[in-house]
Amino acid sequence: MLAAEPSEVADFKMRLFNRDGSEGEMCGNGARCIARFAFEKGIARSKDMTFETLGGNVHAVVCGERVTLDLAPVSVSDAVVDAHAAVDGFEFNYTFLTVGVPHAVIFERERSHSFEGYASVGRAIRSRLDLFPEGTNVNFAVPSLERTSVLDVMTYERGVEDMTLSCGTGSTASAIAGLLLGITGERVEVINPGGVNRVSLEFSGSDLISPKLEGGALMIAEITILPEALR
Repeated sequence: MLAAEPSEVADFKMRLFNRDGSEGEMCGNGARCIARFAFEKGIARSKDMTFETLGGNVHAVVCGERVTLDLAPVSVSDAVVDAHAAVDGFEFNYTFLTVGVPHAVIFERERSHSFEGYASVGRAIRSRLDLFPEGTNVNFAVPSLERTSVLDVMTYERGVEDMTLSCGTGSTASAIAGLLLGITGERVEVINPGGVNRVSLEFSGSDLISPKLEGGALMIAEITILPEALR
């Protein structure tokens, strides 16, 4: 659930509440959705807007059903790149970095589990507090054999505590990890079970990457909550 609140430094402030009731720092897909919502409802006066999140300020441009985000710069100086670990008999190499929220990215040559099977593996990895003290989202990425600019990504999401159909920050983290490992370039098409996200990356100095995330944001329903429903 997302909430648009007043801001003294931007067009508005985005707050994000996960399924388990915790407040998240950032959500890429959610940021796209709230950007379009804010424009449609007049919260932001222009299609070109900036809003606050706990994971940093986000710049967004709404173009019909598509929204492009300039996410906060990501420092890769503290990234853990291609480290080895194992949980419950599953051995893997992971790259860990923060894209508003913490992400572990695991590259595989081919799928080793079903969508449902990754849930138990992702939950076990997410719970390795010795590796990830604040927990982590876990992205299972398979590079395309035909196109170096395409990744197939499935994400176990912290806070949701299950697999998700699409994760914007996960798509971005996977693209950055692919770039650091020399698997992909600076423009990546990320195929999630729920749709496609497009990520563009640009280095700002030696250890900062400025990511852009582009994808759809559809208005599918609208409800009105009466005051007595909140009592």
